[in-house]
Amino acid sequence: MISGIGYCSIDYLSIVPHIPIDDKVEIIQTLVQGGGPAATAIAAAARLGAKTAFAGAVGDDERGRQIIDGLASEGVDTTALKVRKNADSPAAFCWIEKETGKRSIAWTKGNAAPLSPDELEVNLIKNSQVLHLDGHQTNAAIAAAKIARAHGIAVSIDAGTIVPGIDELLELSDIVIASDKFANRYTGESCLGKSVEKLHFENCKFSAVTIGCEGSIGFDGKNLMKCPSFRVNAVDTTGAGDVFHGAFVYKYAEGGTWFECMRFASAVSALKCTKFGGRTGIPDLKTVEKFISEMGFK
Repeated sequence: MISGIGYCSIDYLSIVPHIPIDDKVEIIQTLVQGGGPAATAIAAAARLGAKTAFAGAVGDDERGRQIIDGLASEGVDTTALKVRKNADSPAAFCWIEKETGKRSIAWTKGNAAPLSPDELEVNLIKNSQVLHLDGHQTNAAIAAAKIARAHGIAVSIDAGTIVPGIDELLELSDIVIASDKFANRYTGESCLGKSVEKLHFENCKFSAVTIGCEGSIGFDGKNLMKCPSFRVNAVDTTGAGDVFHGAFVYKYAEGGTWFECMRFASAVSALKCTKFGGRTGIPDLKTVEKFISEMGFK
């Protein structure tokens, strides 16, 4: 079981000729789909074949129903996802540039009250191999991470946003994977090699920094390792980092080495980028294995 706690939303995506600044542009294509860092990571792990569950909070609005239905359609257990009465669910508005696949995102948390520690499904956490967090639902995430650590369950965090409580979450995590922007801001290091070492806290087993199309760099406490990205014709990079995390923890739960986890996650993330939407292009396990083999890896 891979369980997740964090931000879940409905994404309103548009492919545009270019991302306008103080200008207008005609939309080429639109899509409405579930999103959010931890939620999409868990959806990716589910599509790869893992048994999964997700905990968070949504409103009792149409967005909330779409969020739950989107996760349930992937086979994710949503019984720990709380629905708040008379509340607005999270949403993100995404613009994707047609020629490059690069995107810009504006998002809102909505006003659904966050998950509280006493609402946690403790048995769900205890029965997990990995607990994946994204820094949101922070108080509940900290409490869940403490439960996980007390029972020998690996805690993974997608460090993408500096929020109150992030220091404690990082220190409770066995696997810390950050975006390059987060790593630079949080550690104060412009050198990614130094920043990934600084993200390797006392209880950490593995830290890494993702660098978009340049791949990722990891650190196991002794050795730095660089994993290049897989080159594909990118249509949309929305959710690429989230999918990387889901694939990484999936491979970790399957017993992969750190580098194998990085390479596998890179392949899954690359394949995701070949289709429009944060979740549309997430591949199944057979597709990933074929892709990696065709690239000359075993």
